[in-house]
Amino acid sequence: MTKLVMKIRNKIFTLKGRTNYFFLRHTAPRSDNLSASEKQFFEVGDWVEVRQMREIAGTLDEHGKCNGLYFMPEMEEYCGKRFQIIKIAKKIRLESTGELRKLRVPSYFLDKVYCNGNFQGGCDRLCFHYWRAVWLKPIE
Repeated sequence: MTKLVMKIRNKIFTLKGRTNYFFLRHTAPRSDNLSASEKQFFEVGDWVEVRQMREIAGTLDEHGKCNGLYFMPEMEEYCGKRFQIIKIAKKIRLESTGELRKLRVPSYFLDKVYCNGNFQGGCDRLCFHYWRAVWLKPIE
């Protein structure tokens, strides 16, 4: 019974988070001009600004993903803020299978930017968020 209650609670929290930007994702104009910045690569130490939610929403598909990577509800609080890139993720190990997988498009980790788990059923892991280049803009 406890597992079922936790499963339902986690689904509700996740759905609650996703509905916060559901409307934006479906009303934002597709950002073809932002796709060019996906080809821009950042280096460790670069300072970037996270784009506004409306810009990011235009890069997401019907599942809330950009090139297979979810934009998590917890990431919205960082929109419009500036951070330094501390790591470039090019490979990840899948927890479910242990497989080491090379990412087709690199993702970036930003300094002091963690998932607080608020929309993931209260998860306490404090994982880094994975950021696509198209969600970031360089600070000149």
